[in-house]
Amino acid sequence: MKVIVPFKPINPKSRLGNVLNSDEREEFAKLMLLDVLKVLRESGLEVKVITTSKIDVGVDAEIVEDNRELDECINAELIEVPKAVVMSDLPLLNLETIERFFEMKEDVIIAPGRKGGTNMLAVRRKGFKVSYHYCSFLKHVSTARSLGYSYRIFDSFYASIDIDTEDDILELMIHGEGKLSRSFLNRIGFHIEMAKVPKLVRYVKYSRF
Repeated sequence: MKVIVPFKPINPKSRLGNVLNSDEREEFAKLMLLDVLKVLRESGLEVKVITTSKIDVGVDAEIVEDNRELDECINAELIEVPKAVVMSDLPLLNLETIERFFEMKEDVIIAPGRKGGTNMLAVRRKGFKVSYHYCSFLKHVSTARSLGYSYRIFDSFYASIDIDTEDDILELMIHGEGKLSRSFLNRIGFHIEMAKVPKLVRYVKYSRF
């Protein structure tokens, strides 16, 4: 099954602007993409990265520049199925998680994010259209039901952690040993404060410039 990975290299992860400056956010986003691509390639899947601007990720992968809105890009890809969509900000994905996801045989497989998003999606029948943003998980479940397609909700902690906020970074710091994105965070001063409730701290002065 071909896997589509959408990626925004310019001014990504704006909600992390209070803890990472623009250069750091761009590097962090690229390293999360590399973490995702590594796992997908290890699983033997064919991968296509759709990016809003030209990038060189330094790995052998099909990379296509497309400035259309996310829904339009993905729906154009879903004209031909089977196909899957895996978001680029899921650095905790591992081989076991990916293999379990693609072993499922239903028409539509949906891996939800913790805040109502859709982090991974597999579609095996024509006619399914995505609608990301604004609790896309519930919209995608509703679409599968309305089409009469069989569907499965994929339950995975690692697949649920998309990195958008400081709390998400904390999860990466706790669980992301060996990941390029976590190593980068360590290098620029992020650590876990071992309190009753673990806390994210940074020992390097933050600058927006």
